[in-house]
Amino acid sequence: MILSLFDFIAQYSPEVAFLRIQWRAGTHSTTRFRASLNSVACLVEQGDVRDVIIDLHELPPVSIEDQLWLATQWIPRVSVPALGQVGLVLPATDVYNQLVVESLIRTGRHFMHYDIQFFSSLPAALDWLVGQYYPAVEAELQEEWAAGAVLGAAVGLSWGSNSRESSAPW
Repeated sequence: MILSLFDFIAQYSPEVAFLRIQWRAGTHSTTRFRASLNSVACLVEQGDVRDVIIDLHELPPVSIEDQLWLATQWIPRVSVPALGQVGLVLPATDVYNQLVVESLIRTGRHFMHYDIQFFSSLPAALDWLVGQYYPAVEAELQEEWAAGAVLGAAVGLSWGSNSRESSAPW
């Protein structure tokens, strides 16, 4: 299922305990950033998510204040026993946020009991988390995501780098 979590578009599949989040293009404020991540934390804290993809392609530079909040509030909150693997999809051109993410991982490593892998493309991350175990589900997730992108574009919602920008809530 496709969800809207403030500044994130999310895909959740309880059947395979999978969550994908992607930052919406053209949105950013500290309040919305934290509200978005708190929504993700609520899902993860329920213990029904094992595998997560965090696609950071549209993420604007993360402020020092938000980095401190992530390290002290959010990472400890989402480091639940059910979480097993996290795939981080980072654009090769965003060196600043890549350094931020690496720093946060070093800082929060004592909370993190799950595997973390870096990817430059979403298909590789999806294959690592879902495709190797459930190839048919991987294809279904890709189809659902593509259909969500088409629907989002039709109603004027931002959806990654190939969409129109809008601040409309979804």
